[in-house]
Amino acid sequence: MGDSVLWLQQHLHEHSLLYFIALYVVGGRPVAILTASFFRLNLLFFFPLVIFMDILQVPCFYYLYEHTFTSKRLKRVSSYFQHKGEVAKDRSFFQRLKTLGNVGVVLLTMLPVKGGGMWSGVFLAHIIGMPKKTSYPLLIVGSLLGSLMFLGLGDGLIRLYHLIA
Repeated sequence: MGDSVLWLQQHLHEHSLLYFIALYVVGGRPVAILTASFFRLNLLFFFPLVIFMDILQVPCFYYLYEHTFTSKRLKRVSSYFQHKGEVAKDRSFFQRLKTLGNVGVVLLTMLPVKGGGMWSGVFLAHIIGMPKKTSYPLLIVGSLLGSLMFLGLGDGLIRLYHLIA
């Protein structure tokens, strides 16, 4: 295990942007930020990149929630998201967040657990009927706070690793 981590550390810096984007796509915000922290990548570049990649998702999710598609493939994707939305509407967790309004959108967006994140934040904003002009800043704040949370967690894990090793 140690050899593979060492090999990855040595070769990650050559193509760090490609690895980072792949990690973001596969594991989302938590995996990308924790990996960047662990491998000591330039967080002044990669931290804003995570926020930017989160923001790019918002119009896509809004589009999926608001439109029905004519293509069979896109209709399946749309129906999948709408089915997930119908199931989530009835859950008590979403009902509590719905009563929180703006704060609920920020909290749900920053959560790294299953059911949280950008798509859930956009979904909650869509359910509440929040205007896009109001929801975009709230979703960005949620992304920023969630990323800062993982930045702190990554720093703590690195310090713990150095204490143990």
